[in-house]
Amino acid sequence: MNPLGIGIDLVYVPRIKKLIETYGERFLRKVFTPEEIHYAQNKKNSYQALASAFAVKEAFYKAIGGYPGFRFRDISLLREELQGRPFLKLSGRAEKIFQKRGGQKIDLSLSHDFDYTIAIVQIWGWP
Repeated sequence: MNPLGIGIDLVYVPRIKKLIETYGERFLRKVFTPEEIHYAQNKKNSYQALASAFAVKEAFYKAIGGYPGFRFRDISLLREELQGRPFLKLSGRAEKIFQKRGGQKIDLSLSHDFDYTIAIVQIWGWP
């Protein structure tokens, strides 16, 4: 497999908090999947969890080459049940674009510290 793209995004957690406080459920339902919202609601710092999901979506967008036409909800940040390792689940246009580009595998790394969260996404496949 060859690297097809890499994307990185840094998110200021208070920005996500302000968007949620301003737009509430409308913003949550437009950007996040039900699984992401449920995961965040069960965390001590739900805003940080949602900011991580937002950063992953932006990083994927950059890694795939900035293709327009898919929704943020087409990209879902999930975690393995036993170890909690993060992974992406694609659907809709995001999945179709990933396949069209020859995508086979997605590597993902997340980190957060106080008011910031960062995500790196690398897409592997056969062009």
